[in-house]
Amino acid sequence: MSGFLDLSLSPEATAGRAAADLAARLAALLAVTPERIVLATSPQAARRALGEAGLDLDEDFSGAGVLALDEPSTGGCVLYRLGPDAAPLGAVLCADAAEAEALRARLPGVPLALVDAGLQALAPGARVKARADREERDRVLEQVAAMLAGQDGVETAAVNEAGLRVAARDDAVLHGLGLRLEPRDGAFIAHIPDAATARALAAHLGVSLSARTASVRRTTKETDIALAVDLDGEGAKVSTGVHFFDHMLEQIARHAGISLTVSCEGDVEVDAHHTIEDVCLALGDALRTALGDKRGIGRFGFALPMDETRASVWIDLSGRPYFRFDGEIPGERVGDFPVEMCPHAFRSISETLKASIHVEVDGENAHHMIESCFKAFGRALRQAVRVEDEALPSTKGVL
Repeated sequence: MSGFLDLSLSPEATAGRAAADLAARLAALLAVTPERIVLATSPQAARRALGEAGLDLDEDFSGAGVLALDEPSTGGCVLYRLGPDAAPLGAVLCADAAEAEALRARLPGVPLALVDAGLQALAPGARVKARADREERDRVLEQVAAMLAGQDGVETAAVNEAGLRVAARDDAVLHGLGLRLEPRDGAFIAHIPDAATARALAAHLGVSLSARTASVRRTTKETDIALAVDLDGEGAKVSTGVHFFDHMLEQIARHAGISLTVSCEGDVEVDAHHTIEDVCLALGDALRTALGDKRGIGRFGFALPMDETRASVWIDLSGRPYFRFDGEIPGERVGDFPVEMCPHAFRSISETLKASIHVEVDGENAHHMIESCFKAFGRALRQAVRVEDEALPSTKGVL
């Protein structure tokens, strides 16, 4: 065995190489050349350097973070923020390479820790997680805004990009909340960066949240997963790198009557095992979180035929994981999906959902047998998570 260790690179050179990788990654997302990208230690530092260079800032998307990349602008001089509030790396897209060089000369190098935060923020899983978090934040803030609008002294309250815009005759009601406030156009902008802060604010104000949603970020050496569920939503947006598995997850969402978003970067060049297993672990975790205290749910559920195949799935959202699979699925693979991963997928969901899941399948066609299992699971889940009343479906008093 032989190896080579290069100790010749200084910390500055290492940071410079990582910064070049980050600029190239961002340039690819924006469909521009890396020479037009300039990195700064913060959006504020970028604005100062732009002023010193005599360059106009045409659009400032720093308040939206990486969500601004969902609908990027590539015209003129545009400012983005790639890192979290704790590491607010700024990135400027200049009109051309000459402008970028003039701006770059007025900025110091970016520390490696900030560059790493920027690279992590650009990962597909991180962007899906950020989008789900923003959607959840806004759903919570809609309820907070409705509550605030009914308070004495408050004229209007509405959700905006930064958090809340509140116009109040008496600003004491806002200052007492301990939020970062910014006076703007006769109102106050209350900066609420994420869903966790929004939920904490709702709890402080006594706002009862009705949304049954959850988002999960699961990162290991083999996979990087961002997954979000809404038990009362609809639709699926799934990309795991295992195409048949994508189709099966879409079946769960459709037949369960839920909204499901999944992004996974996994080591599929090695095997699909880690991707399927870890996504199912994340799915069970998100479902369990979205169910909350499970008050009013059906709890149990289902069976269905599919051509020559019959599949039955029984679910008990008991809080106790248990799994059983009865059936022999022929063959080794269906598309890029290993047949042996069918029972393993449901076992993984059972472990983190903390539910008893029994699957039974009989048939001849492996494709039909696997698909019927996922469809039946979706239908069983639909019955189990459906809200029927306000009672907890257990004599124990807890699930």
